[in-house]
Amino acid sequence: MKRLNLLAVALWLVIGIYGIFYNITYIDEAKYLIKGWLITTGQVGYYSTPEFFYQHMPGGLLWYGLGQKIFGPNLLIARIQSFLTGTIVLWFTYLLAKKINPKTSILAVLSLAPLAILYYSAAVPQSLAALTLVLGFYFLYANRYRWATVAFTLSFIVRENFLFTLIIYWFWLALVFRKNIKELLINYLISLGILGLFLIPGWTGVVNVLKNLPGISWILPISPAEKAVLDSNWIKYDFSPAQYWQAIKEFGGLFFSFGLAGLLSIYHGWKTNRLWSKDSRWRLLLIITGFNLLAHGWSAANLSPRAIIPYFSYIFPLVAIIIVANLPPIKNKIYSFWLLLALLGLPFASLFQLPNRVDTISQLSISAQALKPIIAEEKNIIWLTEPMSLYLAGRISYYPLINSANFFKPASDTNTVAGLGFWNQAMLDQWLAQSTLFVIDENNLKSLELKPSLYQLTEIRNDIWPGSLYFFKQ
Repeated sequence: MKRLNLLAVALWLVIGIYGIFYNITYIDEAKYLIKGWLITTGQVGYYSTPEFFYQHMPGGLLWYGLGQKIFGPNLLIARIQSFLTGTIVLWFTYLLAKKINPKTSILAVLSLAPLAILYYSAAVPQSLAALTLVLGFYFLYANRYRWATVAFTLSFIVRENFLFTLIIYWFWLALVFRKNIKELLINYLISLGILGLFLIPGWTGVVNVLKNLPGISWILPISPAEKAVLDSNWIKYDFSPAQYWQAIKEFGGLFFSFGLAGLLSIYHGWKTNRLWSKDSRWRLLLIITGFNLLAHGWSAANLSPRAIIPYFSYIFPLVAIIIVANLPPIKNKIYSFWLLLALLGLPFASLFQLPNRVDTISQLSISAQALKPIIAEEKNIIWLTEPMSLYLAGRISYYPLINSANFFKPASDTNTVAGLGFWNQAMLDQWLAQSTLFVIDENNLKSLELKPSLYQLTEIRNDIWPGSLYFFKQ
């Protein structure tokens, strides 16, 4: 048994370390690294610098910014931060599952999703958010409610997606401590104190972040002008059947065992009356997990078919805990079979790359070195493509267009667009008039209206990531 557990953990660690070097990089990693670096090094004010759009709550930004402040622009450091956090997620997932069902083994937990570590070794806050949620329930089952309140509050600080999770937890606290008003108030004050610490320095920016969260209009007043801007988009979400099929393959590959084990768990839990236990902590676990499954599934459907995979990795430990807590006694050979079968899904993971090429960390380092002499004398750069190469070369875009074209809004209401942290054609024209170098990839070049009379195409580079980059100078 111990050997099987050690093998499962070893596989988890090997996949995670492999992911640190070979996971593909994408715009979300650049967002967290650049924004965190700018905040922690004092280059921009906390939610207060005009025309700087944070998009997400500060927890993940500050976490990655800390590493970038210490070591400088560095993707490897950020991925190591994620991976180490992911290993802590694994450990506390096992400990919590053990508290609920003493017969649970770490093999049982890992056999459900051995490849989730791929998403926990990318420089995005999946592992950090998952850790706050797991710790929240771990502290509840340890009867340390105040620490649970800290964890659930931090889940929202890390990622705005968990605002409603925090609200559900607040209601649960009110039910649990309805006869102990003193303890209830202490927990509420702890939560409000943490929120104030992170949010008061820039309340306006926080509100803008929340206004972009689906469903938040039920809580915050959104003006007709803001609603018109938020609803405007130049990207047409017309997904092909092939994209849905790719999402199904990736989800099925990464989380293969959840289907079979989940059905078996539901059946056994229903049969033994354990599925809806009278323990209020268990019911809270079911409610929060179920709510996030539905909410993240709906959000993913509004973004892209495969967005459900990274969204699911936020809460996969909670789902794993629920499943293994209700499973009937199963031989270790079955868990081993699930583990090996799930590993076959590795090639379906969109982050996964075979080791038949230069690893991502080395490739981006080479790209940054190739870029440095080109930008050495340039003061104001507009970089309208994925900005990791520019960032690793020690520079950022003038007027931080670090969200690429994803946050371009075609609305003509420039004041509202800027106030919400987006940008439009009028703002781009203004920035272009003041910059000296303009870099854009082929896809965005076709999508956006530019004024070529201001610039002259100097070169097209394929050796600088992400490739097919057009360099224009005034």
